[in-house]
Amino acid sequence: MKNATGEKIRVLGINRHRMKTDGKGITTLVALPGCPLSCRYCINAWELEQKERMREVTVEELAEELAVDHCYFVYTNGGVTFGGGEPLLQSQALLAFSESCPKEWQINIETSLNVPPKQLKPLLNERFSFIIDVKTMDSDIYRSYTGKEQDLVLQNIASIAERIPDDQYVIKVPEIPEYTTGEDVEKSCRKLFEMGIQKKNIVTFSYVVNNNRIV
Repeated sequence: MKNATGEKIRVLGINRHRMKTDGKGITTLVALPGCPLSCRYCINAWELEQKERMREVTVEELAEELAVDHCYFVYTNGGVTFGGGEPLLQSQALLAFSESCPKEWQINIETSLNVPPKQLKPLLNERFSFIIDVKTMDSDIYRSYTGKEQDLVLQNIASIAERIPDDQYVIKVPEIPEYTTGEDVEKSCRKLFEMGIQKKNIVTFSYVVNNNRIV
């Protein structure tokens, strides 16, 4: 590992040996606390409420802990995926982590992009790939589903389209029960096309909801 920065990162949990679910190859999912959204259906709602599970470590300590799977990462072109919650709320810690872990590790960020642009822009480089869940590109539906405005999301998508190569990001557009239809998904895709997003970078699918949670 490189010279210690002392940068701290708050962690909720770690899930190892995930295969092609959070990026290429074998990945370890690191769940981070905090989210700006209040989505009607949330896969991690319960986990995000478990404050007693949260621990704070330095990015160097986290890298050392994850290094147990270094060989898996290297041989499968895998690495570490930060999810949550919203990882970009700790963007400076993610940047410090990228400078502390081996360059062979792929670093993926699962994000809604609903953060100030200053929290995204330092990470728009070759070290980071993004898995983006935009929910919908309809501002009214977005507000109803998440409880937030969509302006920051649109700004950040534009930055990614301009500064990140196509193979470093994917945008997920789900069909959400009671909120969006297949037609709404198509409209969202068309809006993304107009923003310069290629079809190959968009993934459409349907949420499966059970007991008000995505499963």
